[in-house]
Parts: sequence; C-alpha cells; structure tokens
Amino acid sequence: MRVYPALSAVLLFATLNVAVPAIAAAQEIKAAVSVRDVLLNSVGKRVALRVGGDQDIEGTVSSVGVDTVMITKLTGKDFYDSVIVIIDISLIHDNR
Repeated sequence: MRVYPALSAVLLFATLNVAVPAIAAAQEIKAAVSVRDVLLNSVGKRVALRVGGDQDIEGTVSSVGVDTVMITKLTGKDFYDSVIVIIDISLIHDNR
C-alpha cells in the first residue's frame, strides 16, 4: 500500500479549517459571559459559590446588584443571609 503524504496533509488541513473556527466561536461566547450575568440567571435558584479562593457558601440567590449578590437560606452556616462582593467569587456551581 502506498502512502500519499500530500493527500494526508490536505485532509488534515481541511479538518482543522472546519474544527478550529467552531472551537474559537465556542470560546468567544463563553468569554462574553460575566459572573454577574450567571448570577442574574440564577436568581431564585440554589448555587454554591467559592469566595476568596477558599470559602464555600451555598444558598439561594435572592438578588443581584451592580457589585454584590445576596444569598439567602445558607446551608451549614450560623447566619441565614449573606451579601457577597461579586469580584471575590471565583467559582459558581448551579445546584439544580
């Protein structure tokens, strides 16, 4: 069986031309979504947040302001409600 290196290169090039733009478009969409946007879409839902890099807070998103989010019905805490500065949030996990 004879291998045609030029044909292999053309097929590889054609595959990359289709796959790379699709991957780039998916990354572009994800990059446009902010933490605030995700929180706005989660109002009334339970979420788990990582705040300050090491503290996890789980509760229901009550309201979202310009710079803060109010979380109510906290799980496993001595207090019931919390206001968190959005810029301090490093992870959001939707607990549906």
